[in-house]
Amino acid sequence: QAEIKKKYGIRSLEHMIINLDGDLISLYGRKERGENVDLVIRNKEERKLEYENSLKELKGLLERERNLTMSMPKFRAIIRVRMDSRGQFTMHEDPEVEQIGMETAIKYETEHGRLPEDVSAEDLGFDIRSKDKKGNIRYIEVKARAHEGLISLTPNEWFKAKRFKDEYFLYSVMNARANPVLYIAQDPVNTLDADQKAEVVRYIIHLEEIKSKGEAVN
Repeated sequence: QAEIKKKYGIRSLEHMIINLDGDLISLYGRKERGENVDLVIRNKEERKLEYENSLKELKGLLERERNLTMSMPKFRAIIRVRMDSRGQFTMHEDPEVEQIGMETAIKYETEHGRLPEDVSAEDLGFDIRSKDKKGNIRYIEVKARAHEGLISLTPNEWFKAKRFKDEYFLYSVMNARANPVLYIAQDPVNTLDADQKAEVVRYIIHLEEIKSKGEAVN
């Protein structure tokens, strides 16, 4: 529905630009005949330029969204879901552990002079939007594990990482319950190797990748 609205927006802008072209042709003719229409011409030229810029931005937005939806990264292998020493899958949701992960990430951002905003409930493909004093933004996805293990990114998270590149950060918190250790990986699409899980589309990053290529900060 949003894409349909954008397409109609493009048609509307194109129609208004065509109408302004017609008005300007008429006004240029009146000016040649000696009429004082300079102010009207200038206003219409400025309005036409605004419409043209808006049209360009809207077309660019549609193209970026189309590419983001259609482009799929390539991976080397299919992951096997493994069990830990206690006979449990290495990945499962734990609200308490996730909360520790968020608190660890937010604390780190605050201590380093940035202003973190928790946007995890908005399903944006990242959990924290963090801004520094210069206006630079970090888009941060937080993953936490009670002990140590692999982590997974959803397609939305992976695509956003691919889109934002150096502005996207993966914060992995290991041993969250006992002794949280935060590993930071900037631009995870290009710095970490990942596998695609076949059963449900997720992008798996192993503990070895997080430890060897992420920066442990505590």
